[in-house]
Amino acid sequence: MRFPSPILFAVVASIGHTLAASNTAWAVENQWRSIPGPVSVQVIRIIDGDTLEVDAHPWPGHAVRVSVRLRGIDTPERRSRCSTERLAADHARNELERLVSGFPTVELINVSGGKYYGRVLADLKAGTRDVAAAMLESGLARPYQGGKRLKAVCGTSGK
Repeated sequence: MRFPSPILFAVVASIGHTLAASNTAWAVENQWRSIPGPVSVQVIRIIDGDTLEVDAHPWPGHAVRVSVRLRGIDTPERRSRCSTERLAADHARNELERLVSGFPTVELINVSGGKYYGRVLADLKAGTRDVAAAMLESGLARPYQGGKRLKAVCGTSGK
């Protein structure tokens, strides 16, 4: 019976160690791409109907200030050229503020990073209420699953 050469054994063992190390690195890197939560936060300010700034408290004695984009919704833009859209954006912003006011803390669930211009993406709970669902129910937000956003529809004057 012939046994494999020691060189072949060393190469196979080295490949196995490399694959195990890369799988471990991949697992460690990916475990931080999303945090299931809940993470308690204090609302600092409402930016618009689907974004707010919070102080997150992921560990005792630590706070991180971060902007949060609410998952699953899109609201009109405050910087629109269209006055109708700007007015709708103000209503959406006010509704988000109403939904989270009165709670000393709210919670972020399913927090992830991504392409949201320095913001994290998360679900938001105020008490037992899903804030994005409440925004949809109000009619001031529309469902959004990423991708290209709808443009504002304005009259011909753009006002």
